[in-house]
Amino acid sequence: MDLQETFENLINDPLEAVEQAVIAEQYAYERDDLEVHMAVPGQWRDHQMWFAYRPDLNALHMCSSLDLKVPEKRFRDACELATRFNERLWLGHFDVWAEDGSIVFRHALAFPGGESFTPAQAIGMIGAAREAGERLYPAFQYMIWGGKSVEEAVSAAMFETHGEA
Repeated sequence: MDLQETFENLINDPLEAVEQAVIAEQYAYERDDLEVHMAVPGQWRDHQMWFAYRPDLNALHMCSSLDLKVPEKRFRDACELATRFNERLWLGHFDVWAEDGSIVFRHALAFPGGESFTPAQAIGMIGAAREAGERLYPAFQYMIWGGKSVEEAVSAAMFETHGEA
């Protein structure tokens, strides 16, 4: 069976589909019964992502850490910045965790009626998280460590670049 056939087959265990996608993309990963953890290479840093499955909800949750901690004095600004970015995202959303100031990208899918999940869908979720993180990581850095305002960070993140310098 070739890779395309593998991706076209529906898989009843969502984490099995995630694992197949991770193997196909050759990402470093670890798996247990209800979670898959991986490192996805990026331009700024590796994205630490994990998928968790809740059989009781029949739902798959994906989380990607930006590996940034917001100082308490910038917490409200970071929440506002996340809200501004979330307005522009089609898939997933950013959260700033009150417990430790972590900035994370989250997305979840439910499988009503026992629907299946494919490796191609997993790759799509991973790609959405990586794209959002790549685009917005510098803006969070700019605001948190550069001392810039929310408006300055949004302006810096919302322009499109083409090519490399």
